[in-house]
Amino acid sequence: MIAFIGALHMLKAQLPLNSKAYHDSLYTALNISENDSMKARTAFRLSHYWAVQRDYKQAEKYLVLGRSCFKNNRFLLGVYYRTLITIYTYNDPAKSRKALLKTDSLLSVFKTPDAYTNLAGAWYSEAIIAQRESDEKKSLWIIINKVIPLAKKSGNSATLATFYSQVGILMMNRQLFEKAEEYFTKVIQMKNVLPAKKNTLVRVYIYSAENFTYAKAFKRAEDMLKEARKILDKNPGATDHADYYLAEGRYFDETKQYQKALLSYEQGKKYAGTINDKDLENWLTMKKADIFFKTKQYPDAEKLLMNLLKTGYTYKLDNERRLYDKLAYVSIALGKYKDAYEWQKKCSVLSDSMYQAQLDKDIVAIEAKFKNSEKEKTIVKLQADKKQEELKSKNQKLTSWILGIAGVALLIGLFFVVYSYKNAKKLSAQKEINHQQRLNEIEQQHHLKLVQEMLDAEERERQRIGRDLHDGLGGMLAGIKMNLTQQQKTDYHNLNTVISRLDESVVELRRISRNMMPESLLKIGLETSLRDLCELLESEEISITFQAIDIEQNIPNATQMHIYRIIQELLSNAIRHGHPSSIMLQCSQNQDVFYITVEDDGKGFDVSILDKSPGIGFNNIKNRVEYLKGNIEIVSAKDEGTAVNIELSIDSDRHERENIS
Repeated sequence: MIAFIGALHMLKAQLPLNSKAYHDSLYTALNISENDSMKARTAFRLSHYWAVQRDYKQAEKYLVLGRSCFKNNRFLLGVYYRTLITIYTYNDPAKSRKALLKTDSLLSVFKTPDAYTNLAGAWYSEAIIAQRESDEKKSLWIIINKVIPLAKKSGNSATLATFYSQVGILMMNRQLFEKAEEYFTKVIQMKNVLPAKKNTLVRVYIYSAENFTYAKAFKRAEDMLKEARKILDKNPGATDHADYYLAEGRYFDETKQYQKALLSYEQGKKYAGTINDKDLENWLTMKKADIFFKTKQYPDAEKLLMNLLKTGYTYKLDNERRLYDKLAYVSIALGKYKDAYEWQKKCSVLSDSMYQAQLDKDIVAIEAKFKNSEKEKTIVKLQADKKQEELKSKNQKLTSWILGIAGVALLIGLFFVVYSYKNAKKLSAQKEINHQQRLNEIEQQHHLKLVQEMLDAEERERQRIGRDLHDGLGGMLAGIKMNLTQQQKTDYHNLNTVISRLDESVVELRRISRNMMPESLLKIGLETSLRDLCELLESEEISITFQAIDIEQNIPNATQMHIYRIIQELLSNAIRHGHPSSIMLQCSQNQDVFYITVEDDGKGFDVSILDKSPGIGFNNIKNRVEYLKGNIEIVSAKDEGTAVNIELSIDSDRHERENIS
């Protein structure tokens, strides 16, 4: 039963602690999104959310919506099949496996963190199916050899931690408590890099508490429960409360604190009911019945067990057999010997049925071995006959071989000379190819280094000019204005004109200085700086809409500056060349990937012009995108507006942690 609960609930470790708030944010983003690619991704996330919540009707609704947002996008089609897997994992394993093959073939060509994360999740669903089929060996093999290597390639700590947890659960199911502890400890040691919004850490504390409880290390189990409680107290909306109370109840049960165990199981049932988790609710009921039996409250135990007959708990044969067995013991304790006999008879029938099924499997396996043995004997005999025939044939042809040996030797010598020549030629060509590849790599590295140095020099020069304008000329203009305002009111009209002109100069100077050196970027963060930039560029003729989704605060300063400059150049180009009436800027973050979308309703242009004469501004954008290991897509036509989609890897330059002064 540990294995069943582990498989069922590990999918929930992929959701944030406050799943309701997460759903609401996705729903809002879906409604305001105007970009088809972003809309499809958001719809697939909502489908995944509802699949984890076991509302498959809603999951399929958003899956269909996401699929309708694109036509020929290989990556999004792969994400579509990945989402389909989550829906079918518990309902239809055969369809889930078909979707896995589609996902693998579509996404395996992409070498990006997002692709690796989706592939890891897809293969993990196959491991869950194997676990539900009681093939834990296969489940463990898939996670260790398929899932974890993909998670490591993605660089996503939360995803990797989730799969380490599952390995720990499988070890715990085998009663390999020390091995399980080793994997749970790996996750706990990663807590500083795990997202605070995810429930990965709280779940591993819960599993670790169960592991220590089974190993009779009660003090350490208590410590793990306390750590889990700290996180849950800060997140009352988390869906993990039911699992916590199950673990807490087991701890109290094993330490013979039965009243406390009953309270924990009851609390767990309430939470399981609020999240509509019938399997967990039934299991908590079974645990309560065990406590009633241990404390000799037999009527209460019988009542709970009889209720389980009506709740769908017996959908598995093993569950049904266990329930009948417990009802038999309770009936004996209550003196209902006839009922006890009936329950035990039903239990025996099921046990015999399960035993017969296993026996049939064993007979089939023995028969297969016997057939293989007979086949092997036949093969050995055929091989012996063949050897005899070959020996006879060799004796007959011996004379011919002796006569032809000289000619063969000559041919072999000639062949060797030709082969050596060709091999040397191929080796020389391969060396040339390797040399050229090495030169290309060196040239590419040199190019990236030059781009970085150019961008850094440009940024430093912008900052220097901005400071000089702001501190030097700006101070002088402000001083002149103060002196003029202190003059006597002679020639009042002309003096006011001069002061007005100076005001305009100071405002323009501050605008230029701010454009050259956005100090707000370092003080108040990327999201607020971008909002300020939009407000600065907005006018009566042009409205600018800014949408920000899940932008984190821990993006390196250098990367923030590159993102800011890319968006600044895109907005300036749209205003300067497109003459639009409205511009939409959307920025979002998914782990280590940053998405930028800029759409306008301007006059548009022929995109092929960029290949012939890209211009300085576009080159700057292209260099920054290339440096951040991203890609850019521009969709435009005359009189149809322009849409620019950019995807950046914000982890590509984390080795550079210097501050932007």
